[in-house]
Amino acid sequence: MPRTIRGDTSDMQIRSPSRLSVLLLVAAAAASADTVVPPPAWPAGQEAPVALAADPVRPLMLGALRVTLDGSTLADVRQAIGAGASQRQGKGTDALDWLCYTVADAAPPQRLWLTSSELSRGRIDAVVAAELPAGAAAAPQCPELPPRFRPVRFDDGLWLGGLSAELRKALGVPPRPGASFSSLYQKQVGNLQMVSSTVIEFRGTRAVSLHVAHSTQN
Repeated sequence: MPRTIRGDTSDMQIRSPSRLSVLLLVAAAAASADTVVPPPAWPAGQEAPVALAADPVRPLMLGALRVTLDGSTLADVRQAIGAGASQRQGKGTDALDWLCYTVADAAPPQRLWLTSSELSRGRIDAVVAAELPAGAAAAPQCPELPPRFRPVRFDDGLWLGGLSAELRKALGVPPRPGASFSSLYQKQVGNLQMVSSTVIEFRGTRAVSLHVAHSTQN
């Protein structure tokens, strides 16, 4: 009498979707891990930036770690923190490299990017920070910033959230800012042009995103 394989076929039919689901989950996880998380684009200002007489850009403090724009490198910061995935987007002079970190236990959660343009060749020339929706978590390409590298703020106290009256005055921010505020500082240093720019986006009186850049170029 011929052997029936009905039972085996049934097992195959039951297990195959499960195996397919596992494969799809693995593929999705791999794709997620490879997905870059670029910094938000610089806001398009509605008004000309406020021209400042002194350079407003200060070093970024990650806990006790001091990050100097146009001085510290992405490689050195990543090594000091011991976490972070080097990411890159664009080609030629449009290429941008960055490290991304998440502070998930802030209220609301925050994400920051340390970026380097092609002309800066690995030196950090800009910092971008933004508040995230409540409950947002770290991602493979934007891991949690280790606790010993917190709090995060610029050396003059500038960061997301409320700004003190003293800091507003120093930065030239009006008491009741609009949706955004931008400033620009330029100085010729020999054959080099120093440029510092800051863009702060507000929700009410609260800073919800920061774009701070400082570089010296030919």
